[in-house]
Amino acid sequence: MRAACQGKGQAAIGKNKHSHSKMTDEHKVVLLASASHFITHGFMTMFPVLMVAIANENSMSFTGIGLVANIGYFLYGAGAFPAGYLADRFGSKRMLTIGIMGMALGSFLVGLSGGIWSFAISYALLGLFASIHHPAGLSLIARRVKNNRGQALGIHGVMGNVGLFMAPLIAASCIWLFNSWRAAYFLYGIVGTGFAMLLYKSRIPDEVDFSFRAAMGRNKRSATKGKLAQETEEGRELAAPAVIIPLSLLVLFLVSTLSGYIFRGSLTFFPALFRQEVHFIANNARPVVMAGYMTTAVLSLGLVGAWFGGYITDRLKRPELFPALVFGLVAPILYLISRSADNALTLYAGLFSLIYYSWQPAQNYLISKYTRKASHGMGFGVNFFLIFGLGSLATTTGGYVTDHYGVESFYRLLAIVALTAVIAALTVFFVRRHSLRLPCHPQKK
Repeated sequence: MRAACQGKGQAAIGKNKHSHSKMTDEHKVVLLASASHFITHGFMTMFPVLMVAIANENSMSFTGIGLVANIGYFLYGAGAFPAGYLADRFGSKRMLTIGIMGMALGSFLVGLSGGIWSFAISYALLGLFASIHHPAGLSLIARRVKNNRGQALGIHGVMGNVGLFMAPLIAASCIWLFNSWRAAYFLYGIVGTGFAMLLYKSRIPDEVDFSFRAAMGRNKRSATKGKLAQETEEGRELAAPAVIIPLSLLVLFLVSTLSGYIFRGSLTFFPALFRQEVHFIANNARPVVMAGYMTTAVLSLGLVGAWFGGYITDRLKRPELFPALVFGLVAPILYLISRSADNALTLYAGLFSLIYYSWQPAQNYLISKYTRKASHGMGFGVNFFLIFGLGSLATTTGGYVTDHYGVESFYRLLAIVALTAVIAALTVFFVRRHSLRLPCHPQKK
């Protein structure tokens, strides 16, 4: 009896240790993925503040510099699709490491660029490597975090928003201290290199490391296990009589496209709007610096929104309805932004950031809900291709509208896009029980 109790006690202790270890591993996953999100948005969010300085150095209009940036932003989204496939195939952590290393290299090259063509090529390279984070980082969380996944996605979103609002602050400070827009890219290149080394040395159970040992296939047991699991999954797909795609997933992709346009457009042209409509910035000796600081203050409110979006998603019985509520509130706020100046503009811009950034954790949760575990990377890849790839068109169209009709007119256009997003987001809820069945006829060997 005593031996039996002792055995049960040891088993319970072993179970608790295992549970504690599992939670520790989950915390590590959230920490690394969130830090990568912070750095990625930092790399890609410096440009709006530096845009005027870069355009002036190269004698370019808003349309011209917007088109150049559009190339990098498009690749930021377009690269997410193959990055999602590679994350499913070769491992999320390995792809995250490659992405951070590439972004650091691209940032150094942007800082060293000697003209608009070299800047465009270097920025395109930066955008391409930045595209790896979202499908790899989010699939890492979706696969390895079992407890409070919505909250984990919220933390991931919060850190991304920290990257969003810190980047304009750092970029503006670099112009102030060094009188050069290039200093910001050099600084982020150094930070990215340091984090890439940290990520390289970190270990996560069941995740393939970016190492020579993994590349040479010395861990035969893990390789065999992974190969068998992959063959089993492929066998299930081949045996399936049809490919079933939830209609909600397809509509979610449409919502991502519309939201991506709002995200990129609002973020890129906030500094220009503040320089024009906020008088203490327009009359300041350093309007670029002050516009960058104002953008930082506004975007910092997105931290609360991102945290709340993740928190509430875990507690909603119908999480599909939350994005519709967000866009329903954002549409009139964007219109008010287009009609306001000074304190009123600052208030509405802050309110927009507070509400809008609660959308992304909920959207990521729904993408993981309507995709299979083995395809999370691909699902997030498509999602962020639409958000950042097609959404990048906002830089070109926004530049054209700003040049010909004024930057405030572009925010009225964003309000119309937000109204369209409300309808699309509501549709997700009404078609959630329906799927599209595509015939699957595997070829016989």
